[in-house]
Amino acid sequence: MTAEPAGAEILRRHFVAIATSAYDDPLQPPLPQVHDEVRTLAEWFCDAELGERRFTWQYPELADNPTDEQIRAAMKNPPPARKWREADAAVVFVTGHGKTDRYGHWLILQHTNPDAPQSTGLLTAQIAGWLDETRIEHLLLIIDTCYAGEVTSDIVRFPRELRRNWLVLASAARDEAAQAGALTSAVRRVLDDVQGRYGQRFGTDEYLPVEEFVRAVDRELAGTQRLVLVQGSQYQGPHACLPNPNWKASFAPTGPPRRDLAMPLADLQSHWKPRLRGSDQGWLPTGRAAVMRRLITATAEPGAVLVTGRAGTGKSAVLARLVTLSDPEFRRRYADKIAHIPDDLRPAEGAVDVAVLAMRKSAAEIMTQICHATGALDASVRNPSLSEAETAWRRWLSQGTEPVTIVIDALDEASKPDEVLADVLAELNVDSGPRRLRLIVGVRSVGRDRGGTPPGADAGTPDNDNEELPLADRVQRALGIEAHGRIQADEPPWWVQQDLVDYVTGLLGLPSRSPYRSAEPGKVQAIAGVLAEHAGKSFLFARLAAEQLASRSGIVDIDDPDWLASISHGVLGLFREDLHRSLPSQAERKKAVDLLRAVAFAFGPGLPWGSVWPKVASAVSGVRTYGDGDIAWLLNTRLGGYLVADRADGITVYRLHHEDLRTILRDHSTELLAP
Repeated sequence: MTAEPAGAEILRRHFVAIATSAYDDPLQPPLPQVHDEVRTLAEWFCDAELGERRFTWQYPELADNPTDEQIRAAMKNPPPARKWREADAAVVFVTGHGKTDRYGHWLILQHTNPDAPQSTGLLTAQIAGWLDETRIEHLLLIIDTCYAGEVTSDIVRFPRELRRNWLVLASAARDEAAQAGALTSAVRRVLDDVQGRYGQRFGTDEYLPVEEFVRAVDRELAGTQRLVLVQGSQYQGPHACLPNPNWKASFAPTGPPRRDLAMPLADLQSHWKPRLRGSDQGWLPTGRAAVMRRLITATAEPGAVLVTGRAGTGKSAVLARLVTLSDPEFRRRYADKIAHIPDDLRPAEGAVDVAVLAMRKSAAEIMTQICHATGALDASVRNPSLSEAETAWRRWLSQGTEPVTIVIDALDEASKPDEVLADVLAELNVDSGPRRLRLIVGVRSVGRDRGGTPPGADAGTPDNDNEELPLADRVQRALGIEAHGRIQADEPPWWVQQDLVDYVTGLLGLPSRSPYRSAEPGKVQAIAGVLAEHAGKSFLFARLAAEQLASRSGIVDIDDPDWLASISHGVLGLFREDLHRSLPSQAERKKAVDLLRAVAFAFGPGLPWGSVWPKVASAVSGVRTYGDGDIAWLLNTRLGGYLVADRADGITVYRLHHEDLRTILRDHSTELLAP
């Protein structure tokens, strides 16, 4: 299996606050702010808007001056039905007064006698010890008391290390006397930031990354206090107990092995929204039926199938559809809609076992991903060498007999395609071993149609001048794929021009304010036909042009010379038109191009925001310094829609949604900005 996203396997989520605001000891001043502290965290963790990530408030009596007996009954000796298990997640917040002595850090309760802490108080580390004995895997423990920093030493002395997904935070002040409400106020400001203009700086994952969250809270504490991570805590990557309130799903919900090629959620939603007047378009993404049927057949037959096509011809979209519709999680969630898909266009559940987007990945990364997804390598083995992954694959391949289907797309966009061909595809060994391996590979082919890649940038060009065959042909030869095993998605019988017309028609009626929603169907079809003719075989071109029309206030005249001119210059012309229409100011256009070019020059899966994107954009500009505000501005303009947010190494990265746009921004920025 691939390393699952934070929280993927959690069954129950619990929130517990242990809070004391009133004290019998006159030397302990009351803490009326404690109630606000608890409320701040409860509003975050127990918010109904979090959906499945929402925590349930357990033992609310512990948030109002609990006794030692109440705490022990809930945390040490709960009723059997309320015991926490490995598959649970919990947030435990401890706040109030604290003190230290030679025995460790004590939590002072309402009735604690300062002269008899062992019989009237509670060792704070005991709470962590009870939690440890629950075997719970996902935990956030926040200790916000005076001298809380001392707890870190107490917990470090535990007989075993903290669990991998535990995050234990202690609030430490310079004078050890915690300022009441300071920590939760800082958390509240961070959450406001997450949900505000700069929210995407924290990532677009379901969960906030630990390092970014802790850094942001420390920044808000402004030196008066600081958060200390107890040794052994998870210190990086998203954490299942830090739900991102700003998260919105970008891709269809699928299991981890198939998530790489899941359909964009916007594409799915576009097919179940009502659109054009008088239309009866079903939920299934329309078109490419012949390709879809052939791919479904390929998932049930041993051997390799190659899917090729020029840039923008929709081969990746069909592969994404195949992968998504085969996913068990997706099928359960949308069973009522999937039931309406014709049998011959609906792959079997689990028809695809592993899906890999090869874009900017090395051979080692791709082989490791396949091994994790199939179970050939345990998910805890993070960065094996290529040879280690290959050895694990061979061992796994020889041990079983059940079939496995692997889909690899964008091979041409891998960091070194020929290494992937030699060290991964050949190693998968389609024709040997007791397993019946099915392999489907997507590769951009040589050639350029209107609206496609500018000259000299064809991704099918061989890596080495001594190699005469294009990459797609080398893959076909290396895997021994016969002619019938190659699907040329942009050539008959796989290419059907009406698919493109239908695609444009659907896009024209998609936005709720599109003038085409109420237009005469015949007129919409005529406009779609003209646009599709200019698009040639490029779904990318068709999409950009249709979205521009749908964003206008009125219906275009089919003979409008300005419109016809704008769609006669390929993707470059469309992108330029969108740039100038969206941003009338030349200064803003220059800023947008600088920021987008920074992404276009990025290597790997994309460019992280952090401090990286502004610095790269400043270097690209050469005359202007950019900051977080400029990134936030771009993402909130129409041009932000040209970017895809993804995750790499636990952080959110951004890339252009098509390689053609990357080439245009790198090589044709002067033409884009020309008046």
